[in-house]
Amino acid sequence: MRLPRLVRRIGKRVVSATPILRRHMLSSTDYRVLSGVEEARSLTAASAGWLAARTVARQERAYQGLIAAMKRGEPRLDFKVAAEAIAATGIAHPNLLEVGCGSGYYSEVFATLLPHGVRYTGIDYSDAMIARARAHYPSAVFDVADATKLPYADGAFDIVFNGVSLMHIIDYQAAIREAARVAARYCVFHSVPVFVGYRTTFLRKYAYGAPVAEVVFDKPELLSLCRDAGLRLEREWAGIAYDVYDATGHHSTAETYLFSR
Repeated sequence: MRLPRLVRRIGKRVVSATPILRRHMLSSTDYRVLSGVEEARSLTAASAGWLAARTVARQERAYQGLIAAMKRGEPRLDFKVAAEAIAATGIAHPNLLEVGCGSGYYSEVFATLLPHGVRYTGIDYSDAMIARARAHYPSAVFDVADATKLPYADGAFDIVFNGVSLMHIIDYQAAIREAARVAARYCVFHSVPVFVGYRTTFLRKYAYGAPVAEVVFDKPELLSLCRDAGLRLEREWAGIAYDVYDATGHHSTAETYLFSR
């Protein structure tokens, strides 16, 4: 039974005001600017983060309602943008690699929102994420792999799709180069948080209860790295609002980029 609106509002205020509840019940919270890449590496090494089964389960629960809404014909903006970016390549049934696939839910997004679907392979560095993905989507291909050292040949996939994971890869320069290397035709970097007019910044946040490192990119730097990797920007889309002003003093947004090889 749905709770009255006033009760829901009070509940949200209580959660937001209570650190332990906030960190364990909200998907992203408690942002803090890190000193730089070395502190980000130290945080990643010290925290189970995305490797923890508890984090995987909490993320899965958060996305169950979004997947159900999509199947009712009400996809969230980021799902629609992801499908639109793949459709914009003009490839009817592409061989697609998702880098940082998590529990594999974008395989379901593409199967639902793209008329001809995709031939999907997903990789993630987290064994716990891949175990969950294989359990949920047994017909798809999933591998444990490092985004900065992909175990595939040059041009192995029509499209490399990095969905909401570039922001969590500390060596993002290598991840961009590797995505470009194994893509035969297109790369999509999806829901990337960017500043316009401020430097690339490393932050710590709590994601589904676990402390993780995150990167918010200087957009010109990001696009320059992609050009250096041999990618040409074709289109970009605005995404769901993602503003880290309270932590950084600078406004950010989330964008999706389609690059051709």
